[in-house]
Amino acid sequence: MKIIILSILSFIFILPAEVHAQMFSVDDENRRQANPFSPYVRGGVRIIDFAYQGNASTTSGIPADRFAFTGTAAHLGFESGGFSLSASLGNNATGIDDVKYFDLNLNFSNAFFLIREPRFAAGFPIQLGSKLTNVNRDDINDNFSQTNLSIGGGGILSVYVPQRFSITANFMPHYGFSTARGGLFGGSVFSLTGEARVNFLNLIFGRNVSLGYNYDFDSYNIDGEDLDYDFTGHTITLGISL
Repeated sequence: MKIIILSILSFIFILPAEVHAQMFSVDDENRRQANPFSPYVRGGVRIIDFAYQGNASTTSGIPADRFAFTGTAAHLGFESGGFSLSASLGNNATGIDDVKYFDLNLNFSNAFFLIREPRFAAGFPIQLGSKLTNVNRDDINDNFSQTNLSIGGGGILSVYVPQRFSITANFMPHYGFSTARGGLFGGSVFSLTGEARVNFLNLIFGRNVSLGYNYDFDSYNIDGEDLDYDFTGHTITLGISL
């Protein structure tokens, strides 16, 4: 009888210790496999100010600033290394009255690091990007639809604490050309972009969680003044690694 009782007590106290040790073993294995360069899927909100900058007061009897608006849009994105693809959609449901907004962004970038330490790096990135911006008003039969192709470069900083977190930030001016839908050369666009990422490694079930902020400014200088608008966007996102 004593042997049976001792066996039961041993099972009760020893088994949890073994399971606990196995859990730590799995956790340690996940930590060893942390990948700060994992691709991310992101979701968030974009705060937009789209303002008319031309001098015209009316166009065919319609106010020249007919596409101007301020509001928020839903934002989704995918990032992997130097490749990023994102889209934003705004309408009445997101708080933009009488306007439908859509943008699609495709970027390829490569960073050249002048300083490269185990936990810190600094250098300059070069980026080639394309952006489609479309604004439709519900009350007029007209739209702002521009596709621009641009190239830019600037500065980048990166901080990395192994198995814990990484921080990256960059800022770049861009210059490019913009065309209207179905048209040829339409004008030029000057852009400023800023990006910050704080990535927490192996935070949830072995996956990284990322907090992100993007600043975007586009100044359109289209032939004539009818479509001379400035776009300013502040985007806050939450991402998870794949």
